[in-house]
Amino acid sequence: MASTILGLVPSIATAIFSLLSFIFSLLAITSKKWAVRDNFDPKLNPEDWKTPIYTLSRSPFSICTATLVDPSADPSQTSSFRVQCSTFRPRGFNHTSCELAFATQSDTAPTIGDARLCQQIHYAGDFFIASTTFIGLAFLVTLVLVVFTVSKWPQFVSDAQDPSEEGTQPEEQPSEPASADQAQPVTSDPPQRSVWVPWAVLLLLIFVFIGFITALIGQYYGILGLIQSLPNNADFASSSAGSKDDVNTQGNHGPWYQGVGLSAYATCAWTFAAAAGTIASRSWPLPQWRVAL
Repeated sequence: MASTILGLVPSIATAIFSLLSFIFSLLAITSKKWAVRDNFDPKLNPEDWKTPIYTLSRSPFSICTATLVDPSADPSQTSSFRVQCSTFRPRGFNHTSCELAFATQSDTAPTIGDARLCQQIHYAGDFFIASTTFIGLAFLVTLVLVVFTVSKWPQFVSDAQDPSEEGTQPEEQPSEPASADQAQPVTSDPPQRSVWVPWAVLLLLIFVFIGFITALIGQYYGILGLIQSLPNNADFASSSAGSKDDVNTQGNHGPWYQGVGLSAYATCAWTFAAAAGTIASRSWPLPQWRVAL
């Protein structure tokens, strides 16, 4: 019984890692916190910035903006601002989270960006959509393999057992000289595996590999578009600690930095995908073929 349970551990571990990868991939693609920026009381110096008044966030599919609720209220109070987030489509003219001025017809629209910035943001979203799709397909294939393995494992263990370990040994019979035409003793065949399992495993590894690579590329473009290129991070990088007098450089907010969606969820998605693929390649057989040279 113990050996039966231990034999199922690799396949069950593959299912767990595949499920975690799919969950974190969904969390990453739906999270608004790919990039975050803290805003502080404009009356304070940067040395006194400790608690932000409000925090903005942005992702490939959402933009959060803040509006002043009561202009006569104290702007240092958190209740004076209301943060609203808008969701955008992956495709469509003037329907995405980054658009050229030709589409917005306004240089103050929250979605406006240049061709370089919009390309990076769109690549981040597109690659992570692809990653979530293939990681989800890998999870479905993993479920099929695990269910089949669990249902067939007791029979496989029973067929693979050594007959010498079961019951008492049969009495030895006196040996007789074998004739030339005497039939050879029948040996027990090894337990047969399903023909489709190796090909399903190969399909699983292909899905995991594509999901792993596209998640890495999507995270890379997310850092480029939403951290490095997003205005006005370049001003922060080119200035010496940022001057409060220069509103275009710093003003009353800090730079954009990675949020939980880009730093944690995306990283966990491709990490668990790699773990699932590694264990799957050792848990089930792969197709065997040779190239004749």
